[in-house]
Amino acid sequence: MKSLRIFIYLFFLTLLISCQDDMNLSSNSYKSDAKCKIYNNEGIKIAILSDIHVMDPSLLLKDGPAFQEYLAKDPKLLKFSTEILLVTVYKIIAQRPDLVLIPGDLTKDGEKISHETVTRILNLLTLHGIKVLVTVGNHDVNNPEALRYVKDKTFLVPNVQANRIPIIYANIGFKNAISRDPNSLSYVNEPINGLWIITIDANKYYQNTTTNEVGGIIKPETMTWIKNQLAEAQSKGKNVIGMMHHGLILHYAAQNQVDPGYVVDDSDNSANELMDAGMKIILTGHYHATDITKREHNGKFIFDVETGSTLNYPCTYRMLTITGNKYSFKRQTTTDLMGKGFDKYAKTFLSSHLDGYFTYVLMNSYGVSEENATGFAPYFRDAAMAHFAGDEVMPASVYEQLVNFGPLSGVLGSLWSDINTPDNNVTINMQTGTIE
Repeated sequence: MKSLRIFIYLFFLTLLISCQDDMNLSSNSYKSDAKCKIYNNEGIKIAILSDIHVMDPSLLLKDGPAFQEYLAKDPKLLKFSTEILLVTVYKIIAQRPDLVLIPGDLTKDGEKISHETVTRILNLLTLHGIKVLVTVGNHDVNNPEALRYVKDKTFLVPNVQANRIPIIYANIGFKNAISRDPNSLSYVNEPINGLWIITIDANKYYQNTTTNEVGGIIKPETMTWIKNQLAEAQSKGKNVIGMMHHGLILHYAAQNQVDPGYVVDDSDNSANELMDAGMKIILTGHYHATDITKREHNGKFIFDVETGSTLNYPCTYRMLTITGNKYSFKRQTTTDLMGKGFDKYAKTFLSSHLDGYFTYVLMNSYGVSEENATGFAPYFRDAAMAHFAGDEVMPASVYEQLVNFGPLSGVLGSLWSDINTPDNNVTINMQTGTIE
């Protein structure tokens, strides 16, 4: 496995350097034609990947108790983050979309060197004529957990403050922004004629002290700015897609109970305000699940299309094809590009870590005894993994066992309950709000 990682990394590093050299020789060689397309007159193809959590390889000098303790609390395939992003980029280049959208958590914990690695890899897309727009997640800015790991020790490394993000990602969203919110890192870009992407920064990095703040909120000033952008888009006949790291709508009924902080504060009112202002779809991430949910209000609707993490099994991203009013989503995977046995490895990695995670949660958040927590954890693990994969269906064997979970039966059942919309391969009519 280690030799495969080295091969993949060196191969793509060589490719990246050669592409950059080619660009220096002929700056027009990779000119994008995405702006030449007109929304609604031609099919538009957009790749959506989220929570790439790149950890530059230099940050793990020696694996040991310190790094394993981090993974126990937040299990991700961080050792493979660079390679997974590289193979994902390679696959996307072959698929030739017009645009790539990434709704946040670009880095492990906002390390400056990881941000630099992200931009170098994403430049492969722009060099091949594919536009890229990003927004930041809760891990990316002013993060006090930017660390280097050496056995049982950690060492602080430089992180990135909010004022540096538009500079680092100037060519990946910010430089060509139509408008920028003065109160956040939100901005509007028109990557394709007639299509505006409104990126919303709902993170609370300004509250970070010793840890990064998981939760999010659309500040009143930012909401006002968003509404102004939506009004302008409507007056100019532009179509709009929103993009935000945090969820806008609950993706299962007990989500705020099981994992608070993954949906923005005051989510119902925020969703209603955006709907009333004319937003019909928002792309989100944060929870590492492939899940779509819909909210309706005052005769209007909005879809929250959440994309799973490339670093958590099943390591997915989405491909969206827009033809007229029809938005067709198809799930994509990358584990097959990581070599023989990697799919099984990724699944086992997440499964084993979730056992420990849910044992801890059940004991410390719900007061379950250690013996019962150990016995209950695999049921919650399986439910969570089904939710992450999307289109979850509760097995009859689990349904028969729910009565044994007492007050927790509703929580477990909620994880298995898919809300109102298919998750993986689905076509949404954005005019009627119906599934086709």
